[in-house]
Amino acid sequence: MAVLAVLTMVVYSTSFWALVVALDDIPPLTLGLLRSFMAFLFMLCLFIILAIFKGDGRYLSSRYLLFAGLKKRRFALLFFGTAVFGTVLPNIFQNIGMTMMDPSSTSSLASLLQSVSPVFTITLAWVILKERLTTWKVVGLAMAIPATAFLTTYNQGGFDLGSDETVGALLNLLTALCYSFSGLFLKKALNEGAEPISVIALNGFLGTLLLLPIAVLFWAAGAEDPLLTFDAGLPALLSLVYLSVCIYAATSVVWYRVIRSDELSRITFYVFLLPVFSYIFGYIMLGDRLSVVQVISGLVLLLAVYIAQWRGNPFRRRGASQGHDR
Repeated sequence: MAVLAVLTMVVYSTSFWALVVALDDIPPLTLGLLRSFMAFLFMLCLFIILAIFKGDGRYLSSRYLLFAGLKKRRFALLFFGTAVFGTVLPNIFQNIGMTMMDPSSTSSLASLLQSVSPVFTITLAWVILKERLTTWKVVGLAMAIPATAFLTTYNQGGFDLGSDETVGALLNLLTALCYSFSGLFLKKALNEGAEPISVIALNGFLGTLLLLPIAVLFWAAGAEDPLLTFDAGLPALLSLVYLSVCIYAATSVVWYRVIRSDELSRITFYVFLLPVFSYIFGYIMLGDRLSVVQVISGLVLLLAVYIAQWRGNPFRRRGASQGHDR
């Protein structure tokens, strides 16, 4: 599962670049609504394909369409939590926030701010889910936070505290907090037998229903013009499809399976890898140069994630770690 977790972070890291491209031509709320709706349509088509070509029609049954395979249907309200905190609010806060930030550092700064979510998640998982706050989680957390800050802000010399940029940064921090709450609802639902593939479909459906009236209010108030989407360039439209199908739908199914496999407070440390991969893609795609400080910070960050994943001593051979799970 560790390999899958890292791979999902690699793919998720590309979403920040895609969002910057998409938001150039598509208004924030309209983009969020379209992502949610297109992801739902993709999952629905997938269910139909599975039913026709593989004879697996369970995902089209009411148990999976309405309850995602939950063993106890009374937990269905959990899906409203995942939809509100994992789809609706992040699409509002993140998209609007990114349009207010400095274009030259929007994606890197957004990835930094949202990589803070493990701080919220570990605390919430400790308080609400009663997960253990081990010594190595604390050590990994203490290493990862400053390493992430150095990695993303070193070339800029710090955060831009201008009014618009500050509000945009705060909105992205709120996005990180929302994802942390969403993780709690999601973990509980998965523990109760919910199927990741069905949860994604439900999130897309509920997210669309909840985002639609909010988007209409923005359109009616003149804050957004949804018709601008029809004038969007090919890069923005391709980014929209990529964000909806590859990020929202396909990659999230894998990530949900990773979350189901272990403690939420341990899995969440992988989110600290987002800024690392964001810089790598910047180097490959845009020719960005990595400084010595950024390389060292990235290595420290990888070590922090490695340490946080261990239940025993991370520097002791597995054969000598008797009494632990690994």
